[in-house]
Amino acid sequence: MNLDANLKEHLSSLIHKPIETWEMLESNLQKRELKKGDHFFQHFDRCEEIAIVNKGLFRIYLIDQDGEEKTFSFIQEKGFILDFFLTWENAPSMVSCQALEDSEIYTINYGKFSEIMSMDRTWHEVYREVLLRNYMSKTKREIEFVLHNAKERLKRSMESKHLDVSRVPKTYLASYLGIAPPSLSRLFREMKEAE
Repeated sequence: MNLDANLKEHLSSLIHKPIETWEMLESNLQKRELKKGDHFFQHFDRCEEIAIVNKGLFRIYLIDQDGEEKTFSFIQEKGFILDFFLTWENAPSMVSCQALEDSEIYTINYGKFSEIMSMDRTWHEVYREVLLRNYMSKTKREIEFVLHNAKERLKRSMESKHLDVSRVPKTYLASYLGIAPPSLSRLFREMKEAE
């Protein structure tokens, strides 16, 4: 299974050097297509794969005590879908991952990828960089929730180079920003009027 050239370039850019051992990874990859609304994994699943998005958009969400879905992350092209509970605790997932568009991903079994990392340090460096960027993104979002109101959070999301907000259904965007959908509509109106 050959990786898309853009993904290869992206993975190399993560560690700022060419990767010579593509065959180790590509021989263990599977390509999967998911339709809009399909889940890559759901709460309580034991997802034993990690994935990189070639085409499409995903949301990570959980269901709160009142049965409401709370979206807390979006992953688009070149992004990695990682179930951290598998990675560190070998436990069932506490979240769900759903395609918001018809999507295409490359997947690899986490155990197999661990073997590849132990055989070639390059892949360990790639994975470390992916985890670091994920951590930085989550930490930045937590800080923004403390420092900024909903309007400022929306503005920052719209300016983000990691997410094309125009592709995200408004209900999920409102959940991600921690506000009700009518409040999101009002904020969009205010921003349009201010232009």
